[in-house]
Amino acid sequence: MSRRPNLPLANRREDLPEGHTRFVCTVAYDGTDFFGWQSQAGGNTIQDKLEGRLAEIFRKPVRIHGSGRTDSGVHAIGQVFHFDAVWSHGLATLRRALRTGLPQGILITSVKIGKPNFHARFSTCGKRYTYHVYTGFAPPMETRYAYSMGTRKLDVKAMKRTAKMLVGVHDFTAFSGRNRDSSDKENPVKDLRRLDVRQQGARIRITTEASGYLYKMVRRLAGGLIQVGLGKMTPEELIAYRDARITSATVPTAPARGLIMEKVFYKMPANANDTELSGGEE
Repeated sequence: MSRRPNLPLANRREDLPEGHTRFVCTVAYDGTDFFGWQSQAGGNTIQDKLEGRLAEIFRKPVRIHGSGRTDSGVHAIGQVFHFDAVWSHGLATLRRALRTGLPQGILITSVKIGKPNFHARFSTCGKRYTYHVYTGFAPPMETRYAYSMGTRKLDVKAMKRTAKMLVGVHDFTAFSGRNRDSSDKENPVKDLRRLDVRQQGARIRITTEASGYLYKMVRRLAGGLIQVGLGKMTPEELIAYRDARITSATVPTAPARGLIMEKVFYKMPANANDTELSGGEE
């Protein structure tokens, strides 16, 4: 019989199987060679690779729950997932075991003991994404992580002004990758708390934080700002497009390679107790 780690009573709950602990992990990945986050029949997704490694460690299937999905080609430095398992060793040992055996391009950056009522998806209160644009032609070592403009010129000042106009609580149906009559009934009203555009040299970084996002919403926000930067739309036309609440090709979906999930915000601390994290971080 496996021994349960010495955990406080606050981390024990009837809906966790006997002897199990909820573990909360942060993972970074280069999404170029994977078919997104969510498990698929082909097995070449981030979730599939993580669950495969966990099955090797625990010698049984282990289901993980992520904070959200990322599409094929999208990257992450702060994706969060949790799972329940029996583990009688330290967190550092579990982290090392997870780090070995995963494909190149996937790295577990932290492992914590989570509160039993913490859920990687349902406990969220917001997320931060960045979209990266390269003015001119990006060097080969950066082409996987930025959308290159080539010979096209961008009016960055117009993009900055437009970004400020988009911030707030609005219906973002027009920036969804799904049609209005889609079976997806997610509430299209989102609190876009931050959307800013900053340029440093040839690199332009679009940063967004919101209460939540519709399918492909960040890439379409980036696509709209780029349309303004290229002079194909005015700031007022993009706002009118948003207010029309109809998705159309007027605003393209920016390529996946420029998008990075940076951080997930939670309503509650994920970890059960700060003292439990010793050995869990480097």
